[in-house]
Amino acid sequence: MKKLGILFGVVLLFFAMGCQTTKTEETTNLTGLSILENENLIGSYLEWVGRTAYQNQKQYFYHTATGLKVRFYGRSLAIDLSLEDKKNDIYYSVAKDGEDLLEASVFIQKDEFSQIIVEFDTFDVHVVEIVKRSEPEDGVTSISKISTNGYFLPSIPTIQLHFLIIGASGISGHGALGNSPQSRSTANSSFLHSFGYLTARAFGGSVEFVASSGWGLLYGYNDPTGQINITKAYEVVGILPNRQLVPITYTANRQPDYIIINIGGNDYTSVINNSTGFDRTNKIQAFKNAVGEFIMTLREDAPNAHIIWTMTTGSLNGTAALDVINSLSEQDKRHVHMAVIKQVGEDGDPVGANNHASYITHQKSAAILIELIQSLPE
Repeated sequence: MKKLGILFGVVLLFFAMGCQTTKTEETTNLTGLSILENENLIGSYLEWVGRTAYQNQKQYFYHTATGLKVRFYGRSLAIDLSLEDKKNDIYYSVAKDGEDLLEASVFIQKDEFSQIIVEFDTFDVHVVEIVKRSEPEDGVTSISKISTNGYFLPSIPTIQLHFLIIGASGISGHGALGNSPQSRSTANSSFLHSFGYLTARAFGGSVEFVASSGWGLLYGYNDPTGQINITKAYEVVGILPNRQLVPITYTANRQPDYIIINIGGNDYTSVINNSTGFDRTNKIQAFKNAVGEFIMTLREDAPNAHIIWTMTTGSLNGTAALDVINSLSEQDKRHVHMAVIKQVGEDGDPVGANNHASYITHQKSAAILIELIQSLPE
């Protein structure tokens, strides 16, 4: 009996030591940074998605589809967010360990200062991806600090096709999750449900958006004079809620493989359709000139990229853009293509909020682009 008691005691001691070892590994055998702030926000630990800028000890991100990926060893992650010049709540998708962003949980930023907390069941290596679904008009967003109960690991950039997506409400996911006659809201709008993102997703690609509802290639509801437009926004890091440009020149980290454009409707509905006679003729020509100049800028910046300009059947802006594309040199034509996508409500499909394309229509348009890209030479 005495020997049995000794054996039982040894077992208990071994069990206790095992438990203590596990606990020690979780709390003391940690190396590296557990907090990323100030200059560490732009170091090797974070992979920023889309166009961002480091200012005033914060990393600002303006366009829809902007955010970050972070890799760490631990069990929980906390991200400190700031929201300036708020017009609407900001929606984020938060993906854990390679989760599909379309199926990820949603975080809603309502206050000037808030925090996203991501938790896991295991103390292990984890990856978190966070992207903003809202547009520049909804508010200025930034991150001031990221912390974990473990430590951060250097990012491992993924080798993948890169898609630059340019346009206005038609490509930003404006109203895609809503139904007519609802108005557009941040709840019923999402770039993740737009044909541009869905096309990139089909190829496992990364995305970079330059898009804002109401804007035009030249003229738009944001500025009918043609001074502030998407061509100017392309040159800088972002757009502010007051429809002004962030005065920071954007330097691309990588060239796009594909550029998808859906722009021009606001040029016509805000300005050109209201003009008559020679004034209308001159404005149409100015729009065509802007199409040609923008294509040449993109060709110079990304000479190997395929540029896909999209239009709906019979649209005036699309027809004008097609005239320009048809006049390009044979060398340029090999890299510039026109794609006819689905109109709002085509095929009897539901209409989204604010009379924009629904998610069903976006999926059908994405299928058209996917087929086109598969037919293009690499």
